[in-house]
Amino acid sequence: MNYLTKKYQWLIVLLTVGCIFLSACGGDEDTDDETLDGEAGAIEIPQAYVFDSRFVEGESSVSYSGQVVRNLLLQDLKALTDSVGKNGARSVSAQDMLRLYEYDDALNLETLTTTGALPALESHYSSLSTGKNLVGKISDEPVIGYNRPADDLVREWFNAIADNSQDADKLGTPMAYTSDAGVDMSQMINKVLIGAVPYYQATGVYLNGLLDRDNSEGRDGTDPYTAMEHGWDEAFGYFGAARDYARYTDDQLAGSVDNFTFDSNGDGSIDFKSEYNFGLSRNAAKRDKGGSGVDFTQEIFNAFLAGRTAITNQGSVADISAHRQAASEGMEKVIAATVVHYINDTLSDMSKLGTPDENRADLNKHWAEMKGYTVALQYNPFRLINDGQLAELHGIMGEAPVYDEPGSNGYQTQVANYERAKVVLQAAYGFSNANMQNW
Repeated sequence: MNYLTKKYQWLIVLLTVGCIFLSACGGDEDTDDETLDGEAGAIEIPQAYVFDSRFVEGESSVSYSGQVVRNLLLQDLKALTDSVGKNGARSVSAQDMLRLYEYDDALNLETLTTTGALPALESHYSSLSTGKNLVGKISDEPVIGYNRPADDLVREWFNAIADNSQDADKLGTPMAYTSDAGVDMSQMINKVLIGAVPYYQATGVYLNGLLDRDNSEGRDGTDPYTAMEHGWDEAFGYFGAARDYARYTDDQLAGSVDNFTFDSNGDGSIDFKSEYNFGLSRNAAKRDKGGSGVDFTQEIFNAFLAGRTAITNQGSVADISAHRQAASEGMEKVIAATVVHYINDTLSDMSKLGTPDENRADLNKHWAEMKGYTVALQYNPFRLINDGQLAELHGIMGEAPVYDEPGSNGYQTQVANYERAKVVLQAAYGFSNANMQNW
């Protein structure tokens, strides 16, 4: 999506939803009784993710604060594991990392995430939602190529980072979060958890089980939303987009925090539940920006808007299922395109081995991002890529980066293997030759 297109969408969104955010953070707009199909009381697809309750007048029917907390915990865990490699670093214990992974409200911790020039509306996890952590929502499916669940892997990496950070020669350098084999464990923890928690929960739990949820009355007889509406909202919450996601350009979403947050209601603060864009939603823009002929941001957001509208209108199973498939495939393609991006980065890093431009820390980082996002792909039951293709990718990538220098037989073999990995991904997703080359 180009800048001008998103700019004008932003203006539309501001006119449409400005009053909504002023009345209540994350509140929902009044809807028009004129419908697309002529049925009285149905709504049209809104410009922002805002929906009124069908049961409680004046209340929003949108709720996904728990998903926001988990996105924050995941992001903050990455900041913590990265911190041991920075100048002035302090050592960490496995327990320090587990406090975020297994978060307990009794800890009453503040988020490590900053919101740029404006303060966060609520800075404590438990102020956003209670009883939320990462470990309680992680998939127990064995990771392809490791034959162990993600929980086992991340705990192993926690312990290794903790041990490394006690070594004065490693602390404050990338080696504090890098294994002896060259695996950037901070990146592996983050990318594997992106797949095994938010991506898995969005696709494998909430979208997968959506049609089994009631859509006729308020959940539990008292909530302002149905069980189906809530399930769809929770999937959207894991995608991590701001409510007025369409107002952001790709450059903004791919940039700094002052660009991918916006005080939509003008209250002088940033609400994590409605005015902040988390990981997957930002990655979508990065791939749009770096690619051609793709618009993942619009594709995914439009699918979530249209699907939620169909649910609110008590639409057909066929319509809801189509939007579910579009949202799921859009997120999958973002992760797959990101794997392609990091294959290309890994190949570039390998080409510099043995030269003055060699940077093994970059190679270790990009390899782990490539590998970790490949792990993430397995957690979607609607996925386009099959188990055989995933197994082949993991076989190609191995369990650690290699350092054969250009001109050697090992280097040529590894380059050919990574090019084969790109062929596998292109076959699964139909990405253009230009994007396979340029992402």
